Amino acid sequence: MEMFTVFATGAGAPGNYGLIKALRIGAREEGRKLRIITADINPEAYGFHLANKCYVIPRGDSPDFIPKMLEICRKERPSVLFSWVDPELLPLSKAKKEFESLGTRVALSEPKAIETSQNKGKCYEFFRNDGITPEFGFAKNSAEFERVVKKLGFPKKPVCFKPSVSYGMRGFRILKPSASRGEILFKEKPDSAFADFGDIMGILKEYEKKSQIPELLVMEYLEGKEYTVDILLEKGRPVITIPRLRVVTKQGVSTVAVIEKNAEVIQKTELVAKRLGLNFNANIQFRYSGSGQSGEAKLIEVQPRLAGTTVACVGAGANLPYLGLKISLGEKIQVPQVKWGTVMKRFWEEVYSDGKGSWFLKME
Repeated sequence: MEMFTVFATGAGAPGNYGLIKALRIGAREEGRKLRIITADINPEAYGFHLANKCYVIPRGDSPDFIPKMLEICRKERPSVLFSWVDPELLPLSKAKKEFESLGTRVALSEPKAIETSQNKGKCYEFFRNDGITPEFGFAKNSAEFERVVKKLGFPKKPVCFKPSVSYGMRGFRILKPSASRGEILFKEKPDSAFADFGDIMGILKEYEKKSQIPELLVMEYLEGKEYTVDILLEKGRPVITIPRLRVVTKQGVSTVAVIEKNAEVIQKTELVAKRLGLNFNANIQFRYSGSGQSGEAKLIEVQPRLAGTTVACVGAGANLPYLGLKISLGEKIQVPQVKWGTVMKRFWEEVYSDGKGSWFLKME
């Protein structure tokens, strides 16, 4: 039975369990032995339990990150390197040739595609004339923020904002006209994205006295259904595109999702991916401008990597993480038949350690 090694970082990421499971399922179905190396900045990352070997590494934006990753690859000789940690993507892509000299292929898009995708402001500007983005503007201080928010219709209409460069839900807030401070306190959960306009202005004015406010992307609030679309590309050509409706989310992570064949979303996803020059696995998010599925599907953001919920596609008969692995190895793949309508539900699961570095799993 053939043995090969995969190096997948982000051992502490919420979706790490599902993604590693997908790789193991794909290998088992093809009768291959898979050895997984993982890494994380956190020595207590739960994903260390899931791998054959694990390493603690520097942050992706550290000057020590690439040297450490190369050191691990010299030692472990993985065939493919995956990352689903946003700050790691650009430095890894830029260092592709160094990893390839060690026999390790980096399954990521080229630097230019990653850089444009990860800067939400640049990405929105890139597609401004395509009519697929929400209405938007930029603010670099509190005065500009107030002006742009009002230009987009607040307080008659809700408006949202986030830093042009940010990861996950960091810095994302929704200004809703009816959302007073009291309503937010008593009716919203502590992790809610709703915020009071007066509170935000106060924070910005206080912050800019001490530091520079990061560029804020301010946009119209889209109230309709939201889709995350998993797309697999080979040499920039879309191979398969699978939208999933986000039914229930917790802290930005889907816990209930439905695989749905939405022609409009598929067409717009492939347009975005090809225009940006994405490759291998990526996920692109859209949301409808009107309630439910009325209005148009508008681009929210682009992530040039695997998503934590890509595992939903595995249950629908399309193991996109493993197919991405095969493409990176230069192997031929067979496009799967998607079981549209498949529902994915997630729940918590525990892992245990003896406190001395040995992990074990107890199942009742």
